[in-house]
Amino acid sequence: MPSIVYQLSSVHVRSDVRVFHKQCISLAKAGYKVHLLVADGKGDEVKQGVVVHDLGKPQGRLNRMLFVPVKLFWKACSSKAIICQFHDPELLPVGLLIQLCSKAKVIYDAHESYPDDILYKDYLSPWLRRLASFGIRHLENFAARRLAAVITVTDYHAQRFRRLNKATYTICNYPLLSEWSSFLATNTPRQQQSLCYVGNITRKRGLGMLLQSIQHLDVTVHLAGGYEPEDYRDELVAMPAWDKVVEHGYLARQEAISLMASCQVGLMLFMPEPNHINSLSTKVFEYMAAGCAVLVSDFPVYRQLIFDSGCGLCVNPENPFEIAQAIQNLLSDPEGLEVMGKRGKQLIREKYNWETQEETLLRLYEILQRK
Repeated sequence: MPSIVYQLSSVHVRSDVRVFHKQCISLAKAGYKVHLLVADGKGDEVKQGVVVHDLGKPQGRLNRMLFVPVKLFWKACSSKAIICQFHDPELLPVGLLIQLCSKAKVIYDAHESYPDDILYKDYLSPWLRRLASFGIRHLENFAARRLAAVITVTDYHAQRFRRLNKATYTICNYPLLSEWSSFLATNTPRQQQSLCYVGNITRKRGLGMLLQSIQHLDVTVHLAGGYEPEDYRDELVAMPAWDKVVEHGYLARQEAISLMASCQVGLMLFMPEPNHINSLSTKVFEYMAAGCAVLVSDFPVYRQLIFDSGCGLCVNPENPFEIAQAIQNLLSDPEGLEVMGKRGKQLIREKYNWETQEETLLRLYEILQRK
């Protein structure tokens, strides 16, 4: 009889790459009976061996935070799951209650440093951000000491949790080799003088600074993603370099991959904030898998990965002149771009891929199953 495990999220959709395509699929292939509980309003289904339970899409953020956790709690507690893993900080109380009220071992998967991230949420007032950051940090600390295990995405984030719970594991968000196999094996034609950014489009992710830097360059910037807040687009459209931008909006997964593989340079010019400085963006690794040269913010976590490995350049994200110079240097050397792209692909094949992280996930589940 396969062991039953539950994955819980009140925020992520069922198609989330880390939650579903990486963790759920890996566990299902290893023989676990995997149930994924989400609240995206798309109905129940069985997908690639994973049983998806839809709790209904909530109306607004407050409804999601108040009522969806209750539904998740009852569903998980009435199950025969031996392990429950949750993916959102708002589910910390739920995770504690599940561990208290059921026989399941509970894992908290901290996808990022939430206490740092919330300090820069534009929709909250400054004092409320500080209060929320304080609250999340202390709730995470309280829960980490009591849950069966904690998963983080970088060793830096793991340091704090490891002081609270020895069963803390780093499982990085590297690309799936199977998803990128065709691009890793071949060289695809690329648009000349092309840059791309794929992800949420926010002030803190440096898009305004990028447009300042390309004002006098002969380039095309491909933007794929949604604007947060939506009126941020109005600010970007008013900039002189907007005519160099091609908007793609939200793209399906394969469309986004094809876009990255068609461009010469992948951009990740995050502003120097705590959650950015100490995090490794998944998109950087996806640019590498797509064969792009990478232009990233000059943070310590990226210097060895990008610059020292020879697959891109690091720049001061707050200096438009430096960004412009780096873009010119990259695009003026087609042979160098090709070499950088090949080095990035090689690193993905040999080191920075999900298959290396899958081993850690399965080992953790085996340890908890034996307890």
